[in-house]
Amino acid sequence: MNRRHFLPGLAALGACGRRGSANTIEGRWEGKLTNGLSSMTVNFDFIPKPDKSFEFRFNCRDLLLVTHPVQTWRLEGPLFSFTLPLVEGPRRYEGRFGGPTFDVEHKPAGEKMHLRRLGRVPAAPYKEISPLELTPTSRSTRAQARIFSRQEALGHFYADLLARLGIATAAKETPGSGWVFTEDMEIPAPPADKAKAPEFLICLSPGYERIRAIAAFPCPIFVLLGEADERNEKLERGSRQIAYDLREALAKQKRKDFQISVIPKADRYFRVAGFEREYPRLTAYHIDHFRRFLARFEPSGSTAV
Repeated sequence: MNRRHFLPGLAALGACGRRGSANTIEGRWEGKLTNGLSSMTVNFDFIPKPDKSFEFRFNCRDLLLVTHPVQTWRLEGPLFSFTLPLVEGPRRYEGRFGGPTFDVEHKPAGEKMHLRRLGRVPAAPYKEISPLELTPTSRSTRAQARIFSRQEALGHFYADLLARLGIATAAKETPGSGWVFTEDMEIPAPPADKAKAPEFLICLSPGYERIRAIAAFPCPIFVLLGEADERNEKLERGSRQIAYDLREALAKQKRKDFQISVIPKADRYFRVAGFEREYPRLTAYHIDHFRRFLARFEPSGSTAV
């Protein structure tokens, strides 16, 4: 059963939730994902729908999942299971729900999650039409961006990040929007029609062969690289070689409207590896690079989130 198909018992739990029963899954749950050595904070959000079913969303920034809707999950009596769309590949967790707690595990990796009820699900600072189509609601929209991504989960993570910074996002062509590539993907040539040209270009962990394509864009450019991206080990300076040669290509055009940042010790997803079985962590200042670049679109007198 996925999130679109529920057993009658689940609808009954939802009804109990509206009467204040402690046995409902409705609301936010907070806890830890641990492998016995390292841990990270995770949240489950169960949001009631008009048909008395629930939408299940998972939160953990270090796993690049923020308010991400989980498509495959099942609750049958006390038995609970779900599949997370991690960037390294899907991972299935199984366990039990009962009263004020959730306990699930992924036995092959020795991972366990223990969560307790926290309260109501906080309101998102944007309106979500689809995982890649978000419109800010807690602040004025200062720009638009089209998201290019192979993985919906990664695309949603960056749509969420941008929406919190006042950027409306979409998955389809939108006049006057910027282009955001969340992975190393082929970059099309800039449209000849200036009306269809992107307002800005953001490329996350692009490969060396993308330099010429990136430099061809006449709009403001932001490129973010991880110093420890293993795909660039054969380059003389690793990821910094991409940064250096791209700066050179743009400097030859006498360009100044670009920002190229390399995060020390970070991988292609901007996470820093731990030791042995410690979980990799998204760098603490990851979002600062986006704030700095997007500040050029900040309306006069407003404050960035």
